[in-house]
Amino acid sequence: MDSYLLQHLVAKIKSDKDYLNNRRVLHENYEWLEGFWRYRYNKGNSSIDNFITDTCHYYWATDEIKQLAREFASIECVGSNCEPDYTQNHEIAKATMYLRYYCNLFTDHIPVCNGLCRHHKIATAKCSQAQGQLWCRLNNDNKAAFKALMYIIRQIRNNLFHGHKMTLEQNQFNRDKILVALAARTTSFLFESLEHAVV
Repeated sequence: MDSYLLQHLVAKIKSDKDYLNNRRVLHENYEWLEGFWRYRYNKGNSSIDNFITDTCHYYWATDEIKQLAREFASIECVGSNCEPDYTQNHEIAKATMYLRYYCNLFTDHIPVCNGLCRHHKIATAKCSQAQGQLWCRLNNDNKAAFKALMYIIRQIRNNLFHGHKMTLEQNQFNRDKILVALAARTTSFLFESLEHAVV
């Protein structure tokens, strides 16, 4: 991306006040949460897993987190900044399929990739009910479910705020807006409930 396209993209983001605000909210919330778990557990990149272990039972018991997980499980898997064309990696596919098929988030119609996902993501054959069991063999396990959600949130954050996912393509831009809004809502709830979740 050259400087002209970058300036055009920034202007496009800034002209969309909701998207700009959601980006800021996600960035700040994740920074604060990451600061908390890195300080508390002092284990570098694995600190997020300690945070998940300590807080999963509280958070996964809330209707808010289950509703947000349901929304993430109802849409196309989040892609990876490390894969061509932002195809989903195996870890995120397993996490999404676990939420979709094994967490009792849907009482009637479970979403399927046909109709939800772009062809290049379907073609990887990473998204299936069997893939969900590779995430965790236990159904509706609080830790596995909350970890799946947190890893999806982390991937969204990494895609955007490491500077990889910068595009003017309208369909992808609109999808990014949806993902950022969901991630901002999720991290806001996590942060606002933090003192109750950590005992």
